[in-house]
Amino acid sequence: MYSLNTYLTGIVLMSSMNQAQAQAHTSLPYFADWPKIVSVVKKTQEIEDAVKNLVEKMTLEEKVGQMIQPDLREVTPEEAEHYKLGSILNGGGAWPNGNKYATAKDWAKESDKYYLALERAYAGRGFRVPFAWATDAVHGHNNVFKATLFPHNIGLGATNNPNLIERIGAATALEIATTGLDWTFAPTVAVPRDYRWGRVYEGYSEDPEITYNYASRMVRGLQGELEKGLASDKVISTVKHWLGDGGTEMGVDRGENHYSEENLINIHAPGYFSALTAGAQVVMTSFNSWHNEKNYNVIGNDGYNYKLHGSKYIVNDVLKDQMGFDGIVVTDWNGHSEISGCTSGNCPQAVLAGNDVFMVTARKDWQTFYTNVITQVEAGIIPMSRIDDAVTRILRVKMRAGLWDKPQPSLREHAGKESILGANDHRALAREAVRQSLVLLKNNDNTLPLKSTDAFLVVGSGSNDIQKQTGGWSLTWQGDENEIDRDFPGATTVLSAVQNLVGETQVFTDPDTAPEGSIAVVVMGEDPYAEMMGDIKRSKTLEYSNLKRSYAADLALLKTLKTKGFKTVTVFFSGRPLYTSEEIMLSDAFVAAWLPGTEGGGITDVLFNESGYDF
Repeated sequence: MYSLNTYLTGIVLMSSMNQAQAQAHTSLPYFADWPKIVSVVKKTQEIEDAVKNLVEKMTLEEKVGQMIQPDLREVTPEEAEHYKLGSILNGGGAWPNGNKYATAKDWAKESDKYYLALERAYAGRGFRVPFAWATDAVHGHNNVFKATLFPHNIGLGATNNPNLIERIGAATALEIATTGLDWTFAPTVAVPRDYRWGRVYEGYSEDPEITYNYASRMVRGLQGELEKGLASDKVISTVKHWLGDGGTEMGVDRGENHYSEENLINIHAPGYFSALTAGAQVVMTSFNSWHNEKNYNVIGNDGYNYKLHGSKYIVNDVLKDQMGFDGIVVTDWNGHSEISGCTSGNCPQAVLAGNDVFMVTARKDWQTFYTNVITQVEAGIIPMSRIDDAVTRILRVKMRAGLWDKPQPSLREHAGKESILGANDHRALAREAVRQSLVLLKNNDNTLPLKSTDAFLVVGSGSNDIQKQTGGWSLTWQGDENEIDRDFPGATTVLSAVQNLVGETQVFTDPDTAPEGSIAVVVMGEDPYAEMMGDIKRSKTLEYSNLKRSYAADLALLKTLKTKGFKTVTVFFSGRPLYTSEEIMLSDAFVAAWLPGTEGGGITDVLFNESGYDF
């Protein structure tokens, strides 16, 4: 474990190094150009022949159906059957029958409906194409009630432990398998370079070497080796977002990336190189633009806004042709609609650029998109060869995953087993990850470790707030509208963790009732947020206490405790590093805890160090 100061200093040094210095400093190789990927998942003649045979039998309508991926809330099983849809997804806050508390069995039975709908759709055709369901399981199976919530990626990056990452991937995949789903949109391998970006916490690190070392291990944990299809406890992995979303100017989500191609390759792409080498089968296109003359307009007229969903150079020429990726490219949530001249329901540019599966979420949009693609093929705007390439890739991945051999979701080995969600060993793993993620920034006069025989004042906006602990993408999209007992049964906040360790009679929550000599544990941090909503605007700085009035109250509390003579330990929850200079100066000890998830006991494990757990 290393301190944040050491880590940040290392990044500053690396950013100022020349090529030779950087190679000497890091094990990450320098890439002079886009590398040819040699994936552990090899093409086999058997699968290639089988896919070719299917593509030749499919109608244009069946092929386009494979390319459409609506949101669960905007498609019925009957519509999936009629349009012969290849997949659906559940966005953040989408659950079976709109039930936030749906069980593993509920999820599997809902998946059954779509699986069986596609079976009916192909009845009498002499062949079948199985259905797939994709989900955003980005720090555990985070859309599902009772699932284990691991620390967000920024905290995992601070552990600097690739072995841990693979174990977390394996636990997450098993919990996904209990719900009967096939596919996850993870890992995120963005390399955040501006802390104003609201998705900083989704990246492992601003250091591409950490991301490079982690990406392959998460893919292995989620997906396994695919030697004989997906194992019963594995899922299809997606590496995202292609490319450079962590390098937008001023950290604007979906904004403009102006990096040189050399820096795009060596700073923002290394996670993809390792993830694809490890066999990741899907890449998700990014919302941002890349402003470079190589990023040409696929339809040949002026006005292209350089959005990567429309970049044939990045999606096709680089990823597919130069790097040799033979899997699926999936768009992000209606991301194609942000290309110049496009709408959610009409965007031949995105098809021509090389995207294969289209996340067109709303009913009116995906149905219109479906019709328009068929019309555009018939009119010669989109070549049939482009459709065949997309469908070949979709069928190839489904066949590699062994989806033809899998029974309907509710009949799979782990489906419906509620005890696997939030299983004790998974929670223990999450707690271990919390312990390893903590970064000690200050410890005057050996304030830490704490002694369980002392009395404690536990206060601050985050002391008993599960939403601040879990952050965005936690049961709901933004991670809000959640309560600890109802929505996260068994979760532990810092307050409850201290109470569990030292006893409730030794823990106080009011400075006026705490006995003299009590140690104050002040827990503060950012409110939850997800994409777009978390960006820090130009009118603000990175100073925590000035971001919101409620955050200023935490600083005021620290000042009050200092005046009253309390020795103070501050625990800080955040999705990014923020300026906390005054808070640190007012604290005797200060810990960056990132977004640790539901296992607050991992924090007290280290604060008290009773079992030998140190920073």
